[in-house]
Amino acid sequence: MNIIWGNNMSCSGKMWIISCIFTFSLFFPIVLASGAYPVEKFSLSSGREIFNSNCAGCHGEKGDGSVLKGAFNFTDNELMRTKNSSIFFNVVTNGVPGTAMPSFGKLSTPQRWDVAAYLWTFWTDKVAVEDGRNIYQKNCASCHGTNGDGSGLLGAFDFANVSKMVTEEPEVFFRSVSNGINGTAMPPWKDSLSEDERWDSVKYIWTFQFKDNSQLNHSSVKTTFDEIPPTGGIWYDKPAGMVIVVISIILAVVVLYLFGKGMRER
Repeated sequence: MNIIWGNNMSCSGKMWIISCIFTFSLFFPIVLASGAYPVEKFSLSSGREIFNSNCAGCHGEKGDGSVLKGAFNFTDNELMRTKNSSIFFNVVTNGVPGTAMPSFGKLSTPQRWDVAAYLWTFWTDKVAVEDGRNIYQKNCASCHGTNGDGSGLLGAFDFANVSKMVTEEPEVFFRSVSNGINGTAMPPWKDSLSEDERWDSVKYIWTFQFKDNSQLNHSSVKTTFDEIPPTGGIWYDKPAGMVIVVISIILAVVVLYLFGKGMRER
């Protein structure tokens, strides 16, 4: 043990190191879990409720930013195509200094992700989603799966994986649909699908992130998405979560051993 402690380290120094390791082992899983992207699919019904209660007063019921000058317009195609859900989540969490946008850190983490996901419903519309569904089922489902989970072909992108989707921008998917992806089975569709059809397919794949059968409102028009089963389980019930738990247990055992040894050497 002298390799760890050094020959001249005092007992108090050893106890200080043990205390630090013990503290780290307690908070290690919490830090990793809180910093991770979500693994659960989002609830549109929850997102809608949060938006109407906290956001519509400035952004408008239709999300077009019509109530307060300068409020973000979630119906603007050019703006939304280069955004992703993690950007919206960070804004909801921290607010925007120098503007009327406050922090909503009081909301739970799942609630903030739900409302960030709900904002995309203002970017879509009934016709686009329905047309996108038809295009997807005809041209994409054989590889990406009926539920968008990439189950049709090994290596196909999983649109139902929210931890990936929250960092993706619609513009990136549009380019992939248009030009294909070199070195993969993804072909270009720009010669067989119009620009609007390609955008409709991109809008449709955004629906795979939602777990409930909520209805989307667009100018008082409602449409219903097929229900997509939730991924299920809480963070420590996932493989990565189990790794965190195992590491924490190992650290705790090491700490207890070192603590006991340190007490005996006093």
